[in-house]
Amino acid sequence: MRILLKDLKHGRVKLVPESIDDIWLLSTIIQVDDYVKARTFREIHFGERGSGRSSRIPMTLKIKVSSIEFQPFTTRLRVRGVVVEGPEKYSVRGKYHTISIDIGTEVEIEKPHGWPKNILRRIEMAYNYPPVIIVAIDYDEYTIAIVREQGVKIIESDHLNLPGKADPAQREQILHKAISSLSKKITKYFEEEKPLFILVAGPGLIKDKLVENLRERRTGVKILKDNVSAGGEAGIYEVLRRGIIQEALKEASIIKAEKLVEEFEKRLAVNPEKVAYTIDFVEKAAEIGAVEKVLIVDELLRSIDIEIRQKVHNIMEYSDQTNAEIVIVSGEAPVSHKIRGLGGVIALLRYPVKLSDIR
Repeated sequence: MRILLKDLKHGRVKLVPESIDDIWLLSTIIQVDDYVKARTFREIHFGERGSGRSSRIPMTLKIKVSSIEFQPFTTRLRVRGVVVEGPEKYSVRGKYHTISIDIGTEVEIEKPHGWPKNILRRIEMAYNYPPVIIVAIDYDEYTIAIVREQGVKIIESDHLNLPGKADPAQREQILHKAISSLSKKITKYFEEEKPLFILVAGPGLIKDKLVENLRERRTGVKILKDNVSAGGEAGIYEVLRRGIIQEALKEASIIKAEKLVEEFEKRLAVNPEKVAYTIDFVEKAAEIGAVEKVLIVDELLRSIDIEIRQKVHNIMEYSDQTNAEIVIVSGEAPVSHKIRGLGGVIALLRYPVKLSDIR
């Protein structure tokens, strides 16, 4: 996340999201009754509606937010509200408009009641994922690449040099050796880079053979696969164009949340005083510094109930002050229904706490 302006005296922060994770972060930060200002397009009708022409006109608008919509695994956040600032000649003030925020969109967010410190810190830190290894392979060639926030680095490309199909047995034998050799190379890069996951892409069954060989090595890293039309560098860039990495990163976030929920359930069964759930209980546990990790379903941050929003922000504020880990869980994630069933907020505690002790 690139911050262009911080005017905390007037509650304004201008920034540019630079990744899908930044878009996701904004979806949890922008709230109803905030103000959002950005360059956008609006359909303007000239002459009487239905008889005159219309055009999509670029303009900068500022809206008072009434709703936020984030589509999982896309790069676009839709923010809807009433226009409070805009070009006078188009008479747009007082009308509803939707601003689309995508990667690279310059957007100004104004919070009338000020910016909580924990939210500012989340923006400044953003999300710093470990690298990702991508392998694109077909029956002719392969390429191994490392993807970091700074960009893509091709670290190895080569041809498989398989014999023709006239001798299937020999071809299969050499293919097996080539897959085994490539798997060893990928494992070496894994040990050096410690990636978040390995993604193997390619056409046909060859990628499946490579994934199977990698999984037999039991590296402990998650291995994903996907279909692309070619191996080599072309396959790497096809993966990136299709946004598969962004989807996989989001999946990795969901997996992290699932593991924390599993830990919560274990503690609940054997040591229930080391967990907290429901907004009120977690808020009180956070206030006394007992929270170690807290999971919050994102929809609570945008609740129409002002009291609920305030309690959730209190939880985040208290947790941030005591260096607790805050995990925002998508309401679309399968694991969210478990958290929702426990009040939408659950926490792992640093030490046992009885509810009766903090009422």
